[in-house]
Amino acid sequence: MYPSDSGDDGPVVVAIEFADVVVRRVRTRYGMRSEIWLPRRGSRVLLGAGSLDCLSFQESELNTRLLARNPGR
Repeated sequence: MYPSDSGDDGPVVVAIEFADVVVRRVRTRYGMRSEIWLPRRGSRVLLGAGSLDCLSFQESELNTRLLARNPGR
């Protein structure tokens, strides 16, 4: 059973001392996407359900390698 949508379209902000991330749902011409915005870096990405599903199946080592790249610096 899927959780019900509370109808709140506001962003979700996740922040720690080193990073902050803003996630919100946006409608595009290709359907609903999750917008992930990093204000400190000024970058954003739009991910659909398929992309998020693929990310959830990755081994934690992949995330470690991706973070080690430190893009934008």
